[in-house]
Amino acid sequence: MPTPFRPRLICLPVILIFLACTVALAQHDPGGGMMGGSIERSSKPATKPANKPVSTTTPRKPTTTRRPATTPTTSADAYYKQGEALYNAQKYREALDLYLKATEINPSMASALYRVGWIYNDLEDYESALDPLRRVITLQPTNAAAHFELGYAYRKLERFNEALPMFQQTVRLKPDYAGAHYEIGWIYNEQKNYTAAVQSLRTALSYRSEYAEAQTELGYAYKNLSRNAEAIQAYQEAIRLKPEKGAAYLGLGDVYYYNTKQFPEAANAYKQGLQILPNNATARYNLGWCYNDAERYAEAIDELREAVKLRPTYPEAYNEMGYALHQLSRFAEAVQQYQIAIRQKTDYASAHFNLGMSFLALNNRNAALEQYRILQRIDQARATKLFNHFK
Repeated sequence: MPTPFRPRLICLPVILIFLACTVALAQHDPGGGMMGGSIERSSKPATKPANKPVSTTTPRKPTTTRRPATTPTTSADAYYKQGEALYNAQKYREALDLYLKATEINPSMASALYRVGWIYNDLEDYESALDPLRRVITLQPTNAAAHFELGYAYRKLERFNEALPMFQQTVRLKPDYAGAHYEIGWIYNEQKNYTAAVQSLRTALSYRSEYAEAQTELGYAYKNLSRNAEAIQAYQEAIRLKPEKGAAYLGLGDVYYYNTKQFPEAANAYKQGLQILPNNATARYNLGWCYNDAERYAEAIDELREAVKLRPTYPEAYNEMGYALHQLSRFAEAVQQYQIAIRQKTDYASAHFNLGMSFLALNNRNAALEQYRILQRIDQARATKLFNHFK
């Protein structure tokens, strides 16, 4: 790695000579890589992808489980039958009470225990789902549906190391269980084991070819392996299958944004995804960044304002908003955004540099000099760059 450039120390009298001169605003610098002009943008896109489809999961359908070998008592059986009628009518809360009564009378009624676990999962009470589903597996070790449902509860509780063996056992018992292969791939992606994720997700697709969620997750794995053409193809196929879902659009935007640097294509994908999933702060930031890159500053401001509404502590978004405002010659407003960014991240060298540039544009040289002094402590290269604009 080359040694960072460090400027010579400059004595204060020389600084004062420069301050006495008229400030000449720097011109647009096309050679600045991902910098957009005389002030700095974020040195790279947002650090977190807009799309890891954490909310995407296999649609769960009620699965009929085998009744236990032992014959339940008459009253337990009666409660179970009443519960089934309510369950089939999708009155799950009412059915839960009856299934619980059945299991109180007959603790070995696996069919009722399975329903209890399934309903708790459906009600998003995943912790309560664990015990009845564990009991089903003890009673019926070869029950693939119960293993899947227990894995689902663990996964939703983010207990991935416990979820994974449940899904793996599911596919050992039922190899064509596409949903379980998908869940295995999802967890591998979460664990950054992208090669293994690709294998599991392709297996899921071999059993269910039109599986949009698996295509979306496959695109995410390919993206992280820098297999960009395959990632784009997977996301586009997910969009074809379910154009009403936003995750694939955001994932496609991520490939264009982070991997291939095709910012106009990224902007188009993010825009479509945000129409469906409007509350993704990172996607809002990334879209704002793309608009700044295209010199569409007013549109960038709109997206970045939405980003900080969704995530008030987001210094990169405030810095990027300041950049857009500065480019529109709204220097006082730009100063406010940079100051917010710095309050949230005190050593944010890019924001200190940009703040100094906006102070210079406002002819507030003393304030700009203060930013120069701060940069001397935290980033000598940027300090020199800012100092050169005092001429």
